[in-house]
Amino acid sequence: MSTVISALGEAMGMKPEDRVIAEGLLTAAKLKSTAYCTAILETTNPDLRRLLTTHLTDALAEHERCTRLAIERGWYKAYASPDELVGQALKDAREVLEG
Repeated sequence: MSTVISALGEAMGMKPEDRVIAEGLLTAAKLKSTAYCTAILETTNPDLRRLLTTHLTDALAEHERCTRLAIERGWYKAYASPDELVGQALKDAREVLEG
């Protein structure tokens, strides 16, 4: 999906920044982890539960790697105050609106 969005953006003359790509990866990893967790809770088959647990562990490791990269590059302020986070969100929104 992100490849399609990226291709559309480039066709319109926009090239996504690394930060935007990292945010997309983080979002995808969160959604994947949530889906695996839900599936594990819903299944009663022990073999399937073990398989899904393995996939969940991999998805959590992927999310951790993406988060660490985003923190190291300064794209994700994990330890910022709520005021700083709101300020950054407003700044990002202005940039999007102003193009």
